[in-house]
Amino acid sequence: MESHFERIIAQNRLKTYAVLGIYIVIFILIGLLADIIRINANSLQEGFSLLLSFNEFPLITFGMALVACGIVAFSIAQFSRIMLSGNEYKRINPSNVLSRTESMLYRNLQDLLKKANLSFEPALYIIEAPYMNAFASGWNASNSLIAITSALIERLNEDEIKAVMAHELSHIRHGDVRLTMCVGILSNIMLLGVNIFAFYFSSANSQGARAARGILLILQFILPLFTLVLSLFISRNREYMADSGAAYLMGDSAPMIRALQKISQDYAQNRYVEPNPTRENAYLFDMGEVLSTHPSTQNRIKALLGQHYS
Repeated sequence: MESHFERIIAQNRLKTYAVLGIYIVIFILIGLLADIIRINANSLQEGFSLLLSFNEFPLITFGMALVACGIVAFSIAQFSRIMLSGNEYKRINPSNVLSRTESMLYRNLQDLLKKANLSFEPALYIIEAPYMNAFASGWNASNSLIAITSALIERLNEDEIKAVMAHELSHIRHGDVRLTMCVGILSNIMLLGVNIFAFYFSSANSQGARAARGILLILQFILPLFTLVLSLFISRNREYMADSGAAYLMGDSAPMIRALQKISQDYAQNRYVEPNPTRENAYLFDMGEVLSTHPSTQNRIKALLGQHYS
């Protein structure tokens, strides 16, 4: 079992970072095309040569990169506060007197941290909510957290709750929050860039500038669909990775499978209103279908059983 889940995690991590690499390449390409228009290069080849050799400084490319870094820095500082907003919540503080439920949650977290051989401890929160769900947040060890809804704690047994916690802890171990944040920011800046730069520097009419503008105009139509497909791919793979990580830490896939089945059935029978749309993509479970950031429950269970899934 150990080698099987480690192999799944390694394969999915490789796929995920390959997608991130594609995002970065497209991000740089858009910046360079805008710079080619800015410098009014005689041809695309000449423009790329001048910019990549720094004979002409790629001002727009570096400007886009600085904006992306600034947004990431702001998101890091505010992310956990944004994710927790919308519901009443309580942090489980072992320095205080804990209830029986809080003691159970904290004890299980400590056991998972030991099994995962982690040197840091994510903050643990209970969110008052009528639906069964959970999410992880945090850029690094110092600001990581795991949040579990009160309904999930009430309706799942201890092993199933622990499996959910292991799933969320796996998101933190795999760096999923950093990854999805970077992908989301890059996507938005890329889409904004192609919409602006295709019509900017209208006085640049060289062959290179016209060719670069033409590529940006094509990207206006292709990029939204392309980034959506890549985002869904990367999001779904991170869920498979976290499910596999949970089964690995639990030493058994059954608790995670039962938790997914119970949560799925509950969402199928009820219509819940989410007060904080920001965290929908970060949840353990998403009720969406075709354009959902999460794989179907059926496929997740098949993956946990080591079966082929579509």
